[in-house]
Amino acid sequence: MSQLNEIERGQLCQSTIQSLYEATGGLKHFPALLKKVISERAWERREAHGKVVELSSLRELITEKPLRGWGEDPAQIEAVIRDDPEALVMYREAMLGQEGGDKRSQAATTGNIIPGGGRQDRGTSRAYSISLVQRECDAPTVAAVMAGEMSPNAALVKAGVRENRQVYLPRDPAQAVQKIRRVFGEKFLRAMLESTEDR
Repeated sequence: MSQLNEIERGQLCQSTIQSLYEATGGLKHFPALLKKVISERAWERREAHGKVVELSSLRELITEKPLRGWGEDPAQIEAVIRDDPEALVMYREAMLGQEGGDKRSQAATTGNIIPGGGRQDRGTSRAYSISLVQRECDAPTVAAVMAGEMSPNAALVKAGVRENRQVYLPRDPAQAVQKIRRVFGEKFLRAMLESTEDR
């Protein structure tokens, strides 16, 4: 339950959306403010211009027209917070609408395309990778990712969750062999050549 009253939740939501439009450095505060909106679930009951507004999800806060909401595109919000791993994960989890979500949010849990709402994170998308890091990696690695000292993919490779084996080869066969040797090692190259000789 939120520690803020209706007026404070209203002020928080208003400050958050205003920071999105401030040209003089306010934008840098947007991810932190959005995290507070999410952790406080400030959309559930807030005062906006003297009226109490109740919404069932973060998606409603973002997409409903003012004064009920912000009248924004969820994809634009995500683009603004993409460099803050913690904000990105919190945002994506809240947008999935696990509690009180709408039909579009529930469709996201199946990985379906959602009109105007993207789709659930899968594979190598940044938010999905960060959520995997939080589930699969040790605390120091998670801290390093959240601090921006390590990429989510590197953390997952280190934890053995993903293989770092995506390599682009030159078209020239001799150069391709050299790159395979450099990236995978001599033993791998020999095994690869032996497997082609057996055919």
